[in-house]
Amino acid sequence: MKIKEFSIIRYGVLSDCGIIKLDNFNLFFGRNEKGKSLTIDALVKLLLKRNVKNFETIERVEENPEGYVIIEDNKRKEFKLPEKGNLIKIAGLTSSECRNVFIIRNSDLSINAEAEFYTNVTDRLTGLKTEEITKIKEILKDLGKITSGGVFRDIKDEKLKTKIEKARDLMEKITELTEEMKKEKINELEERYTQYREKLERNKYHSKKMEDARKREKFEKGRQSLIGLTSSLIKSKELELFSEEDEKFWEKNEEKIKFYKEEREKIFIDLTNKEKELREIKKELKEKEHEFYIWEGRKKIIENEIKPRINNYEMKNRELALKKGQNKFYTFAGITVMIFAGICLMGIIVNPGELLYGLTIIFSILTLFFGGLKFLFVREKGRLAEMFEKIRLTSIRFKLDAEKVEEIINNIKQFEDDFFIKVDGFKRVKLEKERVEIRIKELKEEQVLGIEEKIKNCEKKIEGIKIKSGKHVFQKYTERIKVKREQIRVQGEQISILENLFGVKGKKISDLKEKIDYWQGEIVGLEGYKDQAKDIEYDEKTVSGLKEERSLDEEKINKLQQKFTQFQKRLEEIERETNKILQLEADYLFCRTSVDLNAVRNKMHEFIEEKENKKDGVLKSIKIFEEIEMEEREKVSFLFGEKSDISKYFRRITDGRYEEVIFNLETGKIKVKRNDKVLLSPEKLSGGAYDQLYFSIRLALGEKLLKGNKGFFIMDDPFIKADSNRLKVQLEMLKEISKWGWQCLYFTAKEEVRDFFKKDIHSCLINYFEV
Repeated sequence: MKIKEFSIIRYGVLSDCGIIKLDNFNLFFGRNEKGKSLTIDALVKLLLKRNVKNFETIERVEENPEGYVIIEDNKRKEFKLPEKGNLIKIAGLTSSECRNVFIIRNSDLSINAEAEFYTNVTDRLTGLKTEEITKIKEILKDLGKITSGGVFRDIKDEKLKTKIEKARDLMEKITELTEEMKKEKINELEERYTQYREKLERNKYHSKKMEDARKREKFEKGRQSLIGLTSSLIKSKELELFSEEDEKFWEKNEEKIKFYKEEREKIFIDLTNKEKELREIKKELKEKEHEFYIWEGRKKIIENEIKPRINNYEMKNRELALKKGQNKFYTFAGITVMIFAGICLMGIIVNPGELLYGLTIIFSILTLFFGGLKFLFVREKGRLAEMFEKIRLTSIRFKLDAEKVEEIINNIKQFEDDFFIKVDGFKRVKLEKERVEIRIKELKEEQVLGIEEKIKNCEKKIEGIKIKSGKHVFQKYTERIKVKREQIRVQGEQISILENLFGVKGKKISDLKEKIDYWQGEIVGLEGYKDQAKDIEYDEKTVSGLKEERSLDEEKINKLQQKFTQFQKRLEEIERETNKILQLEADYLFCRTSVDLNAVRNKMHEFIEEKENKKDGVLKSIKIFEEIEMEEREKVSFLFGEKSDISKYFRRITDGRYEEVIFNLETGKIKVKRNDKVLLSPEKLSGGAYDQLYFSIRLALGEKLLKGNKGFFIMDDPFIKADSNRLKVQLEMLKEISKWGWQCLYFTAKEEVRDFFKKDIHSCLINYFEV
């Protein structure tokens, strides 16, 4: 089986390497940290897929490689991996065999779990079952509960060895105690004791039946009361919407509505009276208003016409009064001057003369002057009289006329007083109208509307109760309240019965649900008694009689027990020890009597005999399997020894310095024999010889596993510890085995290796690749 070609497209930091076609010998050269180890890891994963748990540190790159490997078997049939499976299925190998034989990573030629690996390989090649035989031996030891030395084991939680020893000691104690009990005639005491015990048991049986009857009756009464309580609570639940508070609230609001309606009726009467009063006041106000407007018109005329004229008249009168003195002077002066003028005129008549003419003219002018002044005064007085007449004539219209202005003024004042009286009367009536209107408004808007609002609020509250309860008549609501009260009474009775029967858990439970849950639990606890003692009626007197009888029997039993108390303690000790020994083997054993003691002795004897017989059988079986195992193990030697392929390859590779590879069956270790007959362990070999030894083993085991056919080796600098001379020898060996038909994929970072193969590379005898 060979690798024909492979391609790694991507793995970690590796990029596409293209298609690499392989021959028998293939050298891959790459300096450190250039991807050589990653290439080998990628090849391993492509070949084995997930079966790589035996390869250390191969998961340093977590991802799976992208690429393929084409394998060609001995019949030249090709398999593309991992698409068509893996090397384990195709070649029939295990992951451990691939790691320990065909793939050398990290310059490590050693074999992992060496002894176990050789055994497994031998079993596989020869069809042996060494590992299975070992497992069977362990199972037999566990079955017999023995150690490798063939004695009972004393492991934790088992302590079989200790139990067997204690069982033998206990057998001696039982024999000794049996003899003593025979001397003391314990059997007769036990017989009497048994009779009393049986009588006591019958008493207990009847007492139990009576107790069962009591509990049955308690269950029946409790269940009946609980059903009654729950049924009543369900009914109460349906009546939750009905409450005495709501009933009182409804009734109270009905009374309020009645009261408010009566108040509203009173207000309506008051409102009617006030409206009637308002109509009368309006009528009176209308009259007063008409009269007021008439008087107001008169007052305006007086104010605008008469009073200004009177004022003017009085002003003129005062002015004329001031001129009265002047008028008298003008009158006197005028008369005097006129007399002098007459005298002068008479003098002219008598004795004309210029002087007289002059004086006559002067006196005539003065007479005219004073007469003119007198005329003006008289005219003013006439005008004043005319003004008064006008005033008087105007006053006549309002019945204010008089002969004097002062009287007219007094009449006007009287008119004004009367007018103000009229105004006050008008205002009074107007205010009374406003007061009555305000009162009517208050009655309508505040009191009537307020009462209506109160009535509506009360009706709304009642309507809320109606909607909530679904009852629209107070009488119907009251009936439901009566039903609710009845249910509360029933609940009180049932609760009282249940509390008398079962009490209340703990001290006090205020929550009824908790009480019901507790009672329910108590009743459920008694449910097992519902069909018990149906033919018995609980009777306190009968129970009392049974108690007295039981007390007498117990007293007799106690007296008997006192006679063999000394034996009872020893029996109890034997009982404890017996059950401690047999706790995993049987049910609890009682040891209270001599009969029980005999039964315990038989049980102990059976226990010891069973364990001893089982141990003997197991030891015989183990001996048979050890003989078979030894015969099987001797067959491992066919892989090693002087004539084995391993020894031949090692002898050939080392040029005869070592002549034989030996496998020690007892230690499971390898030794090599030098040509001077000295035996050495692999650890004492030089680094090169060590590598040659394990390469020889891999080469031989590879041929065996492949049933004589050739395969391939993937090697990562396998001879890194060899010096130059030994390295050349080992490389020549590789060239040699490649000629035998083995395929080598040799990965190296050593230029020395590349230089060694330089001629072969140039002559194309080997494939050369740079990583």
